[in-house]
Amino acid sequence: MCTSAAKNPDRQVLPTNVKPTHYDLSLQPDLDTFVFQGHVKINLDVNEDTKQITLNTRDIKIYSAVLSSESLKTESKQNATDISYDEKKDLAILTFKEPVPANTKAVLDITFEGELNDAMAGFYRSSYKDAEGNTKYLATTQFESTDARRAFPCWDEPSLKATFDVTLVVPSELVALSNMNVISENPYQSTGKFAVGKTEGKTEGKTEGKTEGKTEGKTESNSGSLKEVKYATTPLMSTYLVAFCVGPFEYIEAFTSGEHNGRPIRSRVYTLPGFSEQGRHALNVCVKALEYFAQIFGEPYPLPKVDMIAIPDFEAGAMENWGLITYRTVALLFDEKSSSIVYKKSTAYTVCHELAHQWFGNLVTMEWWEHLWLNEGFATWVGTLAVDKIFPEWDVWTSFVNEDMPRALNLDALRSSHPIEVAVNDPAEIHQIFDAISYYKGASVIRMLSSWLGVETFLAGVRRYVRRHKLGNASTNDLWVALSEEAKVDVSKFMALWTKHVGYPVLTVKKNDESIQVTQSRYLSTGDLKDDEDSTIWWAPLGVLTSGSKIEPYTLTEKSQNFDIPSDGLFKLNAGQTSVYRVNYPIETIRVLAEEVKKGPKGLLNNTADRVGLLADAGNLCVSGEQTTTAFLELAQAFVDEDSYFVWSQLSAHLSKILSVWYLQPEEIRDGLKILRRSLFAPLAHKLGWEFAESDDYLTSTLRVLALSNAGRSKDHNTVEEAKKRFAQFVEGNTDALHPNMRGPAYNIVLGSAENEDDEEKVWEQILKIYHDESLPTDQRLIALNSLGGAKSQHLIQRYLDMSLDEKEVRSQDSLYVFRSVSNNPEARELFWAFFTKNFEPLHSKFAKSLNLFASAIRSAVDGFVTFDRISEIEHFFADKDTKEYDRPLQQALEACRVNAKWVERDHQLVADWVKENLKNFA
Repeated sequence: MCTSAAKNPDRQVLPTNVKPTHYDLSLQPDLDTFVFQGHVKINLDVNEDTKQITLNTRDIKIYSAVLSSESLKTESKQNATDISYDEKKDLAILTFKEPVPANTKAVLDITFEGELNDAMAGFYRSSYKDAEGNTKYLATTQFESTDARRAFPCWDEPSLKATFDVTLVVPSELVALSNMNVISENPYQSTGKFAVGKTEGKTEGKTEGKTEGKTEGKTESNSGSLKEVKYATTPLMSTYLVAFCVGPFEYIEAFTSGEHNGRPIRSRVYTLPGFSEQGRHALNVCVKALEYFAQIFGEPYPLPKVDMIAIPDFEAGAMENWGLITYRTVALLFDEKSSSIVYKKSTAYTVCHELAHQWFGNLVTMEWWEHLWLNEGFATWVGTLAVDKIFPEWDVWTSFVNEDMPRALNLDALRSSHPIEVAVNDPAEIHQIFDAISYYKGASVIRMLSSWLGVETFLAGVRRYVRRHKLGNASTNDLWVALSEEAKVDVSKFMALWTKHVGYPVLTVKKNDESIQVTQSRYLSTGDLKDDEDSTIWWAPLGVLTSGSKIEPYTLTEKSQNFDIPSDGLFKLNAGQTSVYRVNYPIETIRVLAEEVKKGPKGLLNNTADRVGLLADAGNLCVSGEQTTTAFLELAQAFVDEDSYFVWSQLSAHLSKILSVWYLQPEEIRDGLKILRRSLFAPLAHKLGWEFAESDDYLTSTLRVLALSNAGRSKDHNTVEEAKKRFAQFVEGNTDALHPNMRGPAYNIVLGSAENEDDEEKVWEQILKIYHDESLPTDQRLIALNSLGGAKSQHLIQRYLDMSLDEKEVRSQDSLYVFRSVSNNPEARELFWAFFTKNFEPLHSKFAKSLNLFASAIRSAVDGFVTFDRISEIEHFFADKDTKEYDRPLQQALEACRVNAKWVERDHQLVADWVKENLKNFA
């Protein structure tokens, strides 16, 4: 039973009079009419005398419902006397004449029909082009959070686990996949179990064989014949993890070593015909990660196979369906010859993240959606742990500090943030918490805890948790209990402060002779904390780094405490950046640390993560006003001899942010900031050059891309001219002129340095042609699409925005690239806002069933502005709209605008004076 409903009566949950234990589900999708027929038999435990059964459906038409029980007084079967729907709550209510007594078993038999929609939710259709260029369709699923109910009537709550027998009836020439392995595949003979002929004029149960394709890339058919594919019974699992895909797929396969699973696990990557070899990198990662996870979780992978499949239309990055993991094409496929190297790491990480879910999320599942972070935060941390194991040379934990922690800390510095554990009562709210808090703050606090306990102790606690709750459901507290038992400390006592309270602290340091006073308060990027918002006293491991790389394991447990430091006065808090807070040092200490930066490997900050952390704290504290923007600009100059990609990346992010927020300031000030950026990056760009050697490691390659990109965007003459030369050769057919890693930066540099509107339009059309080239890997096409948003011409920006409304030009899922690109372009913000307001209803309708995409559009349209007048205009625009489904991202975007408006209002004159005074030093 769903006991959680009793704990929280506000939750919208199903009645507990019956509980499903097994589904026998058959589906017959028609890829011509986009209708599917369904039949499901659901085994039920009857907990109370029952004559009415309520379950979840959405966009499903039920034709018949029959309840069978040996305990009925008259007939053993009875038809529903009434079938009604509550569309607002996604419910179907089935009423029967005779009650089934409590403490018995029953079977509910339902025939139904649904639509293969185009909303990337439920059982949906995804388009692709065949070898002749004709548009065709495949069928696939996306059920998390609450869309299994779009595919079949069910109890669509994570704690109502059941086993599943799935049967798919599909055209003989197509491949049909589900969670489990195929146990039989035979020509289909109609048995009448589907509701054929009850469809009010629609073509039902017919497949005319027009979906030409290849079964695993080998055979073609136009026979119209059908086959029935049956799959083995699943373990106990939640409905949101059920999956099926139907299309002309081909695959590559490999087997794990079996060292930790006790047997080799068959692993496959499925793609549309001709693309399977691009799955080789993902497959190689998969077979290593499956064994690694079996080792650290202490449980073998529980299914006989794992399939990973690339889907052309897909809202999220990937989905961890048990045994059948679905991905955006760009998140799974990587072309070793033609893809950009940044996608190699992102593909490896995404594969590891989804495979981690096979244990943490699928084998042990959150009890309710408020524990979503258990799934996503843990998978983010342990997915990174696995990538570090497989690719140690990538230094992914420093990458985590550089890229992932800031995502969490930037969002959590807003009043409109939310706790890691957030109450979710209405299913309509769930999608709003799939954000940087659940993923990256969740992962960051896990990293903090595991660092403090020791990773091995932490993983031993995780193994205890998995053993105790496998095939069941668990809450955050269940994890704390297991970790506490293993570590012999009360983990929940201090971790509840991090998961149940919004925000995180800034630690303000006051230096005395041989001690420091550390005082904590909640960090808000608005810089206007009120007393009643500062009630949380966080548990914060300080990890004080001192001379000789010694780390003092102090912990801050009170509002303010004193700690000893060495007599030389050298120290830095948060060694290795393992803890979740900002540090506000006195300016004198920052200057001392800047001198340590200049000493390189011989300095106190020889750990890359510590240098990244110093920049991250300074770059954010100037936003809130705890430090000044000029203090950050002064600190930036200490890194002129830096050699780490991650440090340069952090520096680039903050300089770009300042330029973005300062976009309405006088041109000479903006140009001065660009000259500062050029003085830092151009020498590095010239040193690294444009050529990639096979001996270059991953981090050298990414640093080259970053340096050239920043030098070019800062109008470094040599970089701009070389980019123009190479781009001209590239568009004439010399693909060697631009390495795949450098194509995006080159497009941006050349478009941004166009000499006039005609020149700009010529370059823009050339990049558009690259985007339209379907022979290129997906990542290369998306790089081109993203670059198009960098135009200055209002005419070109309008064309670009109009493309986002045209499915033939830009898939719905890829519109976010358009929106982010114009949001990052100061020349486009006004036009984008006008476009957004004019097309609000079409955009809302377009993304009504893909609300994460709509939330992304809102953030992109809103959060680039830096004036209070525009903020008022935006608030007025939304005042008469029902914002319930996207209120959280809207409020976060508006607050981000206020933060930037206050920042530039406070510091613009200070920065202007600093630029004028210091320009001669770096011009």
